[in-house]
Amino acid sequence: MKIYNTLTRKVEEITPIEPGKIKMYSCGPTVYRFIHIGNLRTFTMADWIRRTFEYRGFEVLHVKNITDVGHMRQEMVDRGEDKMLAQARKEGKTSAQIAQFYTEAFHEDERKLNIEPATIFPRATQHIPEMIAIIQGLQEKGIAYEVNGNVYYDIQRFPDYGKLSGNQLENMLAGVREGVVADRRNPEDFPLWKVAEPDREMAWDSPWGRGFPGWHIECSAMSMKYLGTHFDIHTGGVDNIFPHHEDEIAQSEGYTGEPFASYWVHAQHLLADGQKMAKSTGNAYTCSEIEARGFDPMSLRYFYTTALYRSRLNLPSVPCKLPRPRLSVCATMPINSTCRPINRRWPR
Repeated sequence: MKIYNTLTRKVEEITPIEPGKIKMYSCGPTVYRFIHIGNLRTFTMADWIRRTFEYRGFEVLHVKNITDVGHMRQEMVDRGEDKMLAQARKEGKTSAQIAQFYTEAFHEDERKLNIEPATIFPRATQHIPEMIAIIQGLQEKGIAYEVNGNVYYDIQRFPDYGKLSGNQLENMLAGVREGVVADRRNPEDFPLWKVAEPDREMAWDSPWGRGFPGWHIECSAMSMKYLGTHFDIHTGGVDNIFPHHEDEIAQSEGYTGEPFASYWVHAQHLLADGQKMAKSTGNAYTCSEIEARGFDPMSLRYFYTTALYRSRLNLPSVPCKLPRPRLSVCATMPINSTCRPINRRWPR
């Protein structure tokens, strides 16, 4: 079997570390809202890879994490904001309740698309000790440093930084404005552990004080615990390549001194009406919204096969297949539009 390896930028023959067995890690969801069908394209890609190996007689150990800490991207983490906490405040629930509800919704969406459950679904909140141990190891090696309870990864200590994304360190440093990250040695150093504000719900005791893990350290801790320090395949979406997967490589290989994942596989974006799916643009359609238009979720799985996983795929306007009253004004409408029969709002 051959596959395109993002790390080497070429198609390569897959040679398992352990004959007859594939160890595979997939970046799972951050469970603070319903996942959209673009996310499902990435999870379906990983399912195809797994099923192909199983069909060929390989034993597959598949780990897919559940991020129930809920960090924003790096700039938001620096301000102490958290997706899980924000959604909990919005819905009047605890962070644990939010995580449980959307984790179950995620499993249901995967079931609808006939995606095989991962062998292990580790939760970030259950692996804080493993994260702390890796951070301590990086500190002992002089690769990480602490400033007022915050711990950062010193990217200058990892010469291979940028090998996955192709981003050159000198160009990244030149593009950072002065004064934005004054407490760090280098502007691009990323957080491994952050100080928790006094009223923060999701916080843990650590050698550096009460705080919470950075966005990237979670996947390093969970993948290495269940798959070992060096495993076969790591999957995710193209938006994970930088900085998430780049930082995963840096902290994991900096900690162990050996290769992290042999093959990196990334799915391209699913577009909607020519635009990238995003909550801000209102086109982050969920599986339930597809169903509400009268389509079987398995139609999505078929739709994903119409383009190579490394190519962008566009979801055009979708007709409503549900029966309509005689005077309905819609025939074929964008998926986010609303049919309006007389005196009644039609399901989206």
